Amino acid sequence: MRLLLASRSAAYLALFRAIASNRLPSQRRYLFNDPFAKYFLPPSLRMIASLAAVPGFNFIIGKILDSRFSGALSSCLARTRLIDVMILETIRNFGINQLILFGAGYDCRIHRLDFKTKLAFVEIDHPRLQDAKRNVLENLKNKPTEFIDYIPVDFSNQQLETTIPHHLLKSHYKTLLIWEGVTNSLTIPIADKLFQYFSKFTSGTRIIFIYIDDKVLTHTQSFLGTAISPKELRQHQESWNFGMAPSKMKQFLEGYNMELLYDVDADDYRHLCFGKSADKMNGLEYYRVVMAVVK
Repeated sequence: MRLLLASRSAAYLALFRAIASNRLPSQRRYLFNDPFAKYFLPPSLRMIASLAAVPGFNFIIGKILDSRFSGALSSCLARTRLIDVMILETIRNFGINQLILFGAGYDCRIHRLDFKTKLAFVEIDHPRLQDAKRNVLENLKNKPTEFIDYIPVDFSNQQLETTIPHHLLKSHYKTLLIWEGVTNSLTIPIADKLFQYFSKFTSGTRIIFIYIDDKVLTHTQSFLGTAISPKELRQHQESWNFGMAPSKMKQFLEGYNMELLYDVDADDYRHLCFGKSADKMNGLEYYRVVMAVVK
């Protein structure tokens, strides 16, 4: 069931990226272009993405989706844009030569971003989700040429130390870790295992990840835009297990020898992306983006 939910989430995020990519270049200037997103969509979502390519329909579909999912589209687009910018600036400013994506899903950042430098690329994800992604990319007429070291890992029942090659931790790498796959479905022991692994990287390693404000776990009415409520998740035999109070994030990271650099919610990153237009946008403020560095 967890893979089913992950695949569904990956498909909806691909739909949001496809909608953004179908906007006019002038409207897309402060977002991104993901030419691969549409290829990961099931027929029903592909039809929505195709309609979004029709002049005038993109805005209408965006409004409908943001209304149906309480700000999920605008939040997702702004968060994707923010993380894209953070990745490129970190690579440029800190001499990064290894980029590792945990839980990449169907996003193709490695293929769609212009890094302007030579990097080692690694993607770590659930075997079946990763196989589905690779199969789509391999069958494209103009398939991407960047080499990626794909490492299949099921976090729930595999040991990272024995599954992920040790050479990724070597000191000649200056590493940036991206974990945009949502942490909230993890159990606390698995989350601890992952952060323990992250802390083993060399000093100066940077990590960008998202998490949810733990207030939403018990007080869902505290935030506008609980797109998938705890009740709905239980119906899919899923639950939100892992969250963190923003006020405790600094202390949490210090427990793994990391320093907190940046922590913002959807309201903040929507304003960074959309400017004054974000005054009329809301929802999913419990999702937060963090950057930290290994001490």
